[in-house]
Amino acid sequence: MSFIAATPAPVCIVGAGALGSLVAARLALGGQAVVLVGRAAQVQALAATGLQLHDASGTRHVALPASTDIATVAQAGLVLLCVKSADTEAAALQMAPHLPPGVPLLSLQNGVANGPLLVRLLQRPVLVGAAYIAAAQPAPGQVRHAGGLGIAFGALPGPRGEVFDAATLAAVQQRLQAGGFELRPSEAPLAELWRKLVVNCAVNAISALAQAPYGLMAAVAAVRELQAAVVQEAVAVARAEGQALDANEMLAAVQGVMQRMPAQRSSTAQDLARGRRSEIEQLNGEIVRAGARHGIHTPANQALLALVQLQEAVNLERT
Repeated sequence: MSFIAATPAPVCIVGAGALGSLVAARLALGGQAVVLVGRAAQVQALAATGLQLHDASGTRHVALPASTDIATVAQAGLVLLCVKSADTEAAALQMAPHLPPGVPLLSLQNGVANGPLLVRLLQRPVLVGAAYIAAAQPAPGQVRHAGGLGIAFGALPGPRGEVFDAATLAAVQQRLQAGGFELRPSEAPLAELWRKLVVNCAVNAISALAQAPYGLMAAVAAVRELQAAVVQEAVAVARAEGQALDANEMLAAVQGVMQRMPAQRSSTAQDLARGRRSEIEQLNGEIVRAGARHGIHTPANQALLALVQLQEAVNLERT
């Protein structure tokens, strides 16, 4: 089953936060037709000044068509979903009447539940990707790229076993590579999402609670010990869920992320700093809930979940 037209229509990116904006900017600079769907403040900023991309090359201004209307997906040749995990269901239901049957959708979201949820709600196969990309959004219409371009991606079959053919997967990969993204196809995409989840659980909440960059976290021995406990718990849960992860390999992956991106603060840190709702429920919260189902104790993840939730409550009190 082929899902890519001979003449590619625009890539429609739903979610104009840090990751969505960065992906849109790099694809546009790579010659891809792009349209960004986001909230009113983001769209207004893009209409006024375009997108300011700050990266190792300096500051560049990228003209990006943008809309608040999710029906824009009807014109797309590829849809990238970059909304927060808590918004997945609403986005899927809003897209469903407009998403043509011949258009692939790739979720570039944190957590492990979005892909299966999209398959169920949209009744079609979907692509899921684990993105190792450090991005920040200082303000609407601006994005900062701090490092990383890797995306491990693969397909989840539809509810009746529908699958993407090789030509479709190759076309999606080619379009993303135009933006300089480093695509790694995977036959086990859920395992890729679980690996990314374990890394997120060991990094995001700690960075958020201290508002600390990864390099500083890596320099504190007690933080490294806490991360080891978080990883041990998360890997035990992942294995109970059928994902054969290795704790030593995952801890090395955590350390690698901190070494490669020493100046980066996690997306959870950015959310708390701006008083926004974080994805902690889909990160450490996922480990706590799944651990409870399997009778696995997860005290380190539980503590991080509780502390981030407390900070969110404090932020709400201040508004």
